[in-house]
Amino acid sequence: MTINVMDEYLELTKNYIIKYMKLILGYRYNKDICERLIYKYIDTRYNNYFNENIEIRLPLRKKIMLELKNLETRLSEYEDETPENINKICVFFYYVLYFDKVVITKDLNKKIENIEKLRIKLLNKKEEDFKDNLCVLINNWDKERTELLEKYESKDFELKITQYKDVKNIYRVNIKQNIKFPMIYSNIAIEKAFNTGIINEDKLYIEYYLISVRIIKEIIKQDFKKQYIVEFSETLLEKNKKIKGILNIIDNPAIQDKLSIKIKYRDYTKYKEEIQELMRNGFKISVILDNTFEINYSNIEKLNMFSYVLLNRELEIYDELKQKNTIRNLIEI
Repeated sequence: MTINVMDEYLELTKNYIIKYMKLILGYRYNKDICERLIYKYIDTRYNNYFNENIEIRLPLRKKIMLELKNLETRLSEYEDETPENINKICVFFYYVLYFDKVVITKDLNKKIENIEKLRIKLLNKKEEDFKDNLCVLINNWDKERTELLEKYESKDFELKITQYKDVKNIYRVNIKQNIKFPMIYSNIAIEKAFNTGIINEDKLYIEYYLISVRIIKEIIKQDFKKQYIVEFSETLLEKNKKIKGILNIIDNPAIQDKLSIKIKYRDYTKYKEEIQELMRNGFKISVILDNTFEINYSNIEKLNMFSYVLLNRELEIYDELKQKNTIRNLIEI
C-alpha cells in the first residue's frame, strides 16, 4: 500500500493547528469555525488557491491574511458565535503563519509571549505552564514534519533534475541509482535492467516519493513556480491495481499542479481512454511526439489538451511541426 506524502503532511499540519487552537482556547474552542479557518488556510498556503480579486503578485503572507480576513467577515455574518468571539479566535489563528514558516521570525519566543499576553487580555486565561506547553507543541510540530519528509528520502536513489533548454522553470525528472553492483555487471547492463520491464515500473514508486518531498519542501519555502515532467511506464496502463497504487503517491492537488506525467504519443493513441481518464482525475499529461503523429488541423488542435508537448529535433516531422504556431507549450528536446 502506497502513501500520499502530501496528504500525510497536510494531515499533520491540520492536527497541530487544532492542538494549538485547543491549547489557546480551552473550552471556548469552536470545532466548526476552526476547521473552516484551517481549510481556508491550507487551501491558500499549500494549494496556492486564492480569490480572483486578490492581486496575484502579492506575497503569500498577504494572500493568506486577506483570505482569512474575508472568511472572518463571512463567519461573523452567519455563525452562532458573536463577531467579537470569532475575531478573538482569528487573532490567535493568525499566529499559525509563524509556526508554519510562512513568516520567518528570529525570535519565536517573543511571539509566544505575545500570545500569552493576548490570551490573558482577550480570554482572561492565565496558566503558569502555558508558555512551556506551547513551546513543546511547536517544537514537536517542527520535529515531526522534518521526520515525516526524511523517512521518504533514500541513500540508494536520488533525483536527476534537468532544466529544459530555453524554457524557464520547467524541469525533466529522472531517478538515478547509487547502488553498488558487482564488477561483473556493466553500466550499460545495469541501466538497461533499470529501465525495462517490472523494474521500470517499480522505480516510479521511488521517483514519485522523492519528487513529492521535493515539491513539499519548495511549497514550504513558498516556491510555486517550478514545474516537473516525470517519467512513466506505459505498461502500467494495463495494470489497473498497480497504476492506482503508484499514482496515489502524487494524487493531491498541490502535487498535481506542479507535476506532469510524460507519455509517448503512440501510447496515447493506444490507451486514449485510460489516459483521458487520468486527466479527468486531475493528473497533468505531457506528450512526446513521434513519427506516428499525423500532421493535420484536428490532431494539432488536440495537442492543446496536454500540459506540454515535447518535440525531438531528430524527428522526421520536426521541421514541419516547428512551423506550426498553434501548438501551445511546445518544448524542444
